[in-house]
Amino acid sequence: MKRIAEFTVFVAVVKAGSLSGASRELNLSIASISKYVTRIEEQLGVRLLLRNSRGMRLTEEGADLYEKLDKLLAELNTAVQSVSSSRETPQGTLKITSTIALGRNRVAPLVSEFAASHRELSVQLFLGDRAVDLIGEDIDVAIAIGEPQDPTLVAKRIMSNPCCICASPKYLKRKRMPKHPMDLKAHECLILDCFGSFKDNWVLTDERGGHHSVKVSGSLVTDNSETLKEWVLDGYGIALKSQWDIQDHLENGDLVPLLPKYKAPDLDFFMIYAGRDLVPAKTRAFIDFIENNVNRLAQV
Repeated sequence: MKRIAEFTVFVAVVKAGSLSGASRELNLSIASISKYVTRIEEQLGVRLLLRNSRGMRLTEEGADLYEKLDKLLAELNTAVQSVSSSRETPQGTLKITSTIALGRNRVAPLVSEFAASHRELSVQLFLGDRAVDLIGEDIDVAIAIGEPQDPTLVAKRIMSNPCCICASPKYLKRKRMPKHPMDLKAHECLILDCFGSFKDNWVLTDERGGHHSVKVSGSLVTDNSETLKEWVLDGYGIALKSQWDIQDHLENGDLVPLLPKYKAPDLDFFMIYAGRDLVPAKTRAFIDFIENNVNRLAQV
């Protein structure tokens, strides 16, 4: 930084045509200006300016250095302004990630709407039912299940996510409806094995607050929540699903809720991003957009 200051003074002197002119431009004393120029000459071992009482002129070496520095400092200033403006104006590439089901059905429409109103941005949406390393994977915003353990990340709860045990009428024609959580052990249970899921350990709470932990099993396991929904609709077994994702199927009878006196844990969704301060404008704009449209994410 010290060298940049010295070079900036030298360029200012040349452009002003005098030490006094550069002094007024930079709000530095003439003695300080002269000291900067002398220091550069001593460090380089060449004379850059020839000065006397009538004025000054550049040496050949001084002219060559000035030409190069003028371009470099202009590029540096442009780079600094560009980075600084990213704090004020959305620009560049915005990378967003979400879970498959919510991302496909709720987040994707909002992302496309946001992109349409921010043409200066390139917006990328990645979907997957897995843990995401925001910093390592260069992700700006995640809409994911649960709060992260990393204290450097900000997590804002944006959507409650109650879960429901369900099966299709087709499956229930073959199997007796369970009346107690432990009855699930005798059933074909569909397992979602991914980040944030219950996997094969289903914990239900009864009306008195008692917890019932059931180790379920089944022949079908997937890491994709959309596939799980297709399986339960097709009658392959019992599933533990987010209620928002199957509400329409519950209402039209495609799926039947089971064990109504027992409640599964919620898997709430959070909007997660890095840092509380100096958040880029592109990230702030998307965060504000989601917060203003959170009712469209959460509607059942």
